Amino acid sequence: MDVASGQNLFEKIKGELSPKFLLPTLMAGSIVALFEIVLAVSFAALIFAGPLAPFVASGIGLALFGTVVMAVVTTLLVSLPGTISGNQDAPAAVLAVIAAAIAGRVTADAESVFVTVVTAVALTTLCTGLIFLGLGTFKAGRWVRFLPFPVTGGFLGGTGWLLLAGSLSLMTDLPVAVPGMAILLQPDVLVRWLPGLFVALALFFATRRFDHFLLMPGMILGGIVLFYLVVWLTGVSPEAVADAGWLLGPFPDQSLWLPLTSLDFGKVDWGAIGSQTGSILTILIISTVSLLLIAGGLELSTAEDVDLNRELRAAGLGNLLASFGGGLVGFQQLSLSVLNMKMGVSNRLAGLVAAGLCAVVLFQGAAVLAIVPKVVLGGLLLYLGISFLYEWVVESWFKLPKADALIIVLIVVVIAAVGFLQGVLLGLVAAVILFGVNYGRTNVVHHELSGRHMRSRVTRSAAERQTLQSLSDQIHVWQLQGYIFFGTADTLLSLIRSRVIAEDKAGVTFVVLDFQRVTGLDSTAVFSFQKLQQVADKHQLTVVLTGLLPQFQRQLQNAMGENGHGQWFTTLDEGLEWCEDALLQPTAAAEPSLATLKEQLQLLLPDGRVVDGLLPYLTRHEVQAGDVLMTQGSAPDSLFFVESGQVTAQLERPSHEPVRLETMGQGRVVGEMGFYLGQARTASVVADKRGVVYELSRQKLAQMEAEAPEAAAGLHRLIAYLLAERATHLVETVEALQR
Repeated sequence: MDVASGQNLFEKIKGELSPKFLLPTLMAGSIVALFEIVLAVSFAALIFAGPLAPFVASGIGLALFGTVVMAVVTTLLVSLPGTISGNQDAPAAVLAVIAAAIAGRVTADAESVFVTVVTAVALTTLCTGLIFLGLGTFKAGRWVRFLPFPVTGGFLGGTGWLLLAGSLSLMTDLPVAVPGMAILLQPDVLVRWLPGLFVALALFFATRRFDHFLLMPGMILGGIVLFYLVVWLTGVSPEAVADAGWLLGPFPDQSLWLPLTSLDFGKVDWGAIGSQTGSILTILIISTVSLLLIAGGLELSTAEDVDLNRELRAAGLGNLLASFGGGLVGFQQLSLSVLNMKMGVSNRLAGLVAAGLCAVVLFQGAAVLAIVPKVVLGGLLLYLGISFLYEWVVESWFKLPKADALIIVLIVVVIAAVGFLQGVLLGLVAAVILFGVNYGRTNVVHHELSGRHMRSRVTRSAAERQTLQSLSDQIHVWQLQGYIFFGTADTLLSLIRSRVIAEDKAGVTFVVLDFQRVTGLDSTAVFSFQKLQQVADKHQLTVVLTGLLPQFQRQLQNAMGENGHGQWFTTLDEGLEWCEDALLQPTAAAEPSLATLKEQLQLLLPDGRVVDGLLPYLTRHEVQAGDVLMTQGSAPDSLFFVESGQVTAQLERPSHEPVRLETMGQGRVVGEMGFYLGQARTASVVADKRGVVYELSRQKLAQMEAEAPEAAAGLHRLIAYLLAERATHLVETVEALQR
């Protein structure tokens, strides 16, 4: 963060101190702090259990230290104001497994076990911070954008279930899981959580009906007052209420701060820590996936853009600093962030207030928090869980396609029955399968045309055009697009079979597949093209493949083989030219060769007087292969007639190979469009082989129009005929493309 950004952030926080924002911010920060303290106590009790139970107070201090550091760092650095960060349940659960394994392996005194566990926790947090920082620095956060929406929705719905189960566990002091849900209906347990349900439903319906920044803080305060009013009316003493487990306490009333410098790290059993490398790697994976899912969930929940790489860097720095004090792994918390924003607080001050209160508890003790009723805090958690489930399960069922909605439900059910990571992974697999099925139904054929409507850029003689017109249906072209995998490739194979093998399509000789628009080719799809080659060999078809990237061509050549009826070309134009030449080959010898330009023009201009009047105005040139007749961008001061040889019009591109626009042989007119329009040449024309051309300059045309108007009129009719012929072919092609 630079100086200007820091000053801007300071000014924003200063503006949040105004009375309008201060009261809801203090209330939201206090509520968030309550949850953070409860989480710290819970996670510490989870990790420092069994042989480590005597150190639970120190464990609470370590957890609170991590909470304070994470809250301050991420509050100041995250991209979305109002985001709350702290200790996380999934890493804490794995840390508990690590702690138990170390306690079972280390046979020295209890202090050695404790120091080894603290070191393992600190190292895990340090590694997590480094991973987050690395991913954020190298901008890897964008990969979460590729997560299917149902997976993110299922994660949010599963978060709702975890909040619901956690709230019930908080209010009843019982572990809540799907197999043992029936215990919640026992009368002595029901009375523990039913008031919290009323609180949750009241908050749910009130917040959907009204929108005021004091609504939720007011209802929470009202709930606390109502609880103690009922206690007072029933005549039960506060001590009895606390002893019955209705309040959050008891908490330690002394300082929980444990400086790591007071520990003897010479007692660390590094072998025991090394044996837990697999579990530590599990935490790194779970934490990374969770953070990216949470960031994506915050975007959906708040309808605000989140800079995922900035979130990673903020969480990375927070964990890095927290590790120096033995803090637990932590990062952004979806539920508390959304709760904070639902209370109308979308600023950074609330996170700082929560961090400050947690710091007070860290150094002074948490006895004052023991008066908070569990039903109010649990009801608040339950409200949040119901909100998540309603939005991402109920509403999604009516908004999304049923297949996507079913994936969301599947993820939520698996998270509830098995676990968070299993639910997300299963949902991801289901989403990938669904994507494959849906994508397999998409049409990979961009255009399907016969050779009648798609010709090469070689301009043929009148006799050749007539021959191709009668035989061109033997060429069938498929221009492919997108990513081709086993599903779409099999569909394409079925389509080709139906087109070229069916009785009403008999006569197709060349199957042309153009891959110019293909972005990828799955290795399993190659098998379908191998079957296509087998079908082609059986029915005496020639498969022509064009526009293949080198890696795709190698794949297909390895599968289809060099033998058989297959041809490979760089461009579709080259492939079509080869097919047309093959169709013309049987008639090439029978077609008379017209040696002179006069003979060629007489086919187009039957009136011999017109031809005789035109020839004196033409200038004869002998050209060699590579000679340039016209240069792209030059003035259109002449046109050419090709008597023999061959020329090509090509589009010149800087730093690229020229693109062939048209290849013309004997009897063709070259450069007529620019000549008649008076526009600069749009392409260069180069001789492909030795030949003879005749040039008509603009001056000679003007002279002809003055001296031989009949010949000039015949020339204009010839040019009009050639342009009309070209336009007719273009119209037919466009009509075919629109079918």
